[in-house]
Amino acid sequence: MPKPEILDPQGKAVTGALARLGFAGISVRQGKRFELELDGEVTEERLAEVRRAAETLLANTVIETFEVRVEPTPELAAEDDHAGDDAAEEDGAEEDGAEEDGAEEDRAEEDRAEEDRAEEEEAELATQAR
Repeated sequence: MPKPEILDPQGKAVTGALARLGFAGISVRQGKRFELELDGEVTEERLAEVRRAAETLLANTVIETFEVRVEPTPELAAEDDHAGDDAAEEDGAEEDGAEEDGAEEDRAEEDRAEEDRAEEEEAELATQAR
């Protein structure tokens, strides 16, 4: 995410668009996000390596902050949720995973639509400024 002292015109545009759509009291800072998948076990040493990679290449630490966070993969979460279930219930877990994939796609589509609205807002503001 951009550091607090760095201007964020995209975040400002999204904040304004949300307010016009009736979403009051929400401020946005827009940044980038990387999702990394690691081979093998996630240890403190591996996390330190990921932090070094983020600091070295993924983040521009002059203007951005970054956070390294571990989240379970959807496959592991489904396995943990249904570890003691019989075969019939495991089939249902696969269907749940398909629903989760659909929800992720919906969120990604909503994010793209929000980005499009923010870009349109920026273009509109730029036109008004001229």
